[in-house]
Amino acid sequence: MADLSKLPKDFYVTSMQFTKNAHQDMYPAIDPCLPEHSLAGKVVVITGASRGIGALAMVPAFIKAGVRGVVLLASNIEKLAATEQTVKAVNPNIETLTYALDISNTKAVEAAFDKVREKFGHADVLINAAGAMTGDGPKLHETDPDEWWRNFEINGKGNYLLIRSFLRLLPSPDTPATIVNISSWQAFFVVPPLGAYFISKYILDALATYVAEEYPNVTAVSMHPGLVPTDMLREPFRSLFNQDSPELVGGTAVWLCQEKAKFLSGRFIAANWDVEDLISRKEEIVKNDLLKLTLKGQFGAGNM
Repeated sequence: MADLSKLPKDFYVTSMQFTKNAHQDMYPAIDPCLPEHSLAGKVVVITGASRGIGALAMVPAFIKAGVRGVVLLASNIEKLAATEQTVKAVNPNIETLTYALDISNTKAVEAAFDKVREKFGHADVLINAAGAMTGDGPKLHETDPDEWWRNFEINGKGNYLLIRSFLRLLPSPDTPATIVNISSWQAFFVVPPLGAYFISKYILDALATYVAEEYPNVTAVSMHPGLVPTDMLREPFRSLFNQDSPELVGGTAVWLCQEKAKFLSGRFIAANWDVEDLISRKEEIVKNDLLKLTLKGQFGAGNM
């Protein structure tokens, strides 16, 4: 691995900067409190809701956006209860549903969404914020098959099961909905020894691409959250580089639920990118099919 200490502190923002302006904290255009960003009457499902980005970024942002209901999914029932209490303390009028599960367990995911159907009928937004990187260091080497498999179970199979159950509850093929997958820009690069984690995130990006094509009523986007100070942000990244606020990530996710973000469906973005700059480049992004998974090269017999 390269000597990261020689890189500038804003490297992980500027090196992947797609918009003229970039951010590492909340800014007005993504404020979930804006009336135009209201999600009143909507129900959001947040996975990984007991810790990390799910609990610190997504839950507070969607509370501010005024959702009707919040479904909290994670494996730790005690921490889920604590997150639910946070919701109730801020806004006791928001209906909540908590369900502890392993998202790679088919029957458990289906049972959780049975509860969603019983209480809410359907959900409008799915935030896939569960992650699978484990341990105290970069152990996810190709010689550790158990770690490879666990990452694929969560980011591949688990998120597929969540998306499938979420889509099945939509009342009709015309019902608008949003799926935001928390991914990583390093899924597009070879980063040993973290192959298991980043390859599994690439699967998650592909899921967003296919959902966008097969379900035109759904906005499905993969989002790189930046370096958010959670328990998953390891050294040396935590001490060497500027960190991104949970408010930035949560606010961007709420913004992605708006009709004005629909053109980004099937694409990959970073929370650091300025959303007004993205809108100003909408025609270019759509016309040139930018920000999508692709294979570069010149193909066809005529190019030989």
